Amino acid sequence: MASYFNLTLDTTGPANPQIVLESGAQYATQQLINAALSCSDADKTGYQIKIWGDVDTTYDTDVQGTEANSNWISWTATKQIKLESGDGSKTVYFKVRDDVWNQSGQASASIILDTTRPIVTISGPDVTKISKVSGKNVASFSFSVDSIFDEFKVKAVSSTGASHDSGTVIPTAGGSTNMSGNQGNYPASTPINCQITGADLEAASAGDGQKIIKVFVKDQAGNWSV
Repeated sequence: MASYFNLTLDTTGPANPQIVLESGAQYATQQLINAALSCSDADKTGYQIKIWGDVDTTYDTDVQGTEANSNWISWTATKQIKLESGDGSKTVYFKVRDDVWNQSGQASASIILDTTRPIVTISGPDVTKISKVSGKNVASFSFSVDSIFDEFKVKAVSSTGASHDSGTVIPTAGGSTNMSGNQGNYPASTPINCQITGADLEAASAGDGQKIIKVFVKDQAGNWSV
């Protein structure tokens, strides 16, 4: 019979906890997001995590607004979180504890929730009917947006309720101007002047008749106008 036993003393918490929201994106366009969780300990057997912060406390009872009200749960490298409602910056906090409950330091990450779609206002067009005959083949209009935006496209669509991923971008081979752009940081409330020629309109939507022209813009968060 043995007259001894081994007992390991471990007083060191998990090292280098990290939380990354939506792969490090600056913005989220919806409340449900993914968090990537990590620490540098190789063996995480028996480890647990705790998450709290600017969250919807009704979505997951283990993830609450404060550390004290949140629960320790089994280790996972990814966790879906629902941010609290209301656009603005949100911060989520994270801790790890090992199999004998040594806790790591606190990690955090922030993301801006932006669920508001940009609003496009069109001025014009100067004419409501064009042909392909010089002198009568151009319609001019301008549009402005209520917020800074990164991309725009002018499309011939099938209905006024069409979304940005439908229809056809009007080409510019026939002389049309400012039918698309993605340079980023277009200023708010600053008109962009556009021209559509008959030749390009026909290329986008064949056949005579009334055409629906719609301007779509994407804001810095990735929200497209409707």
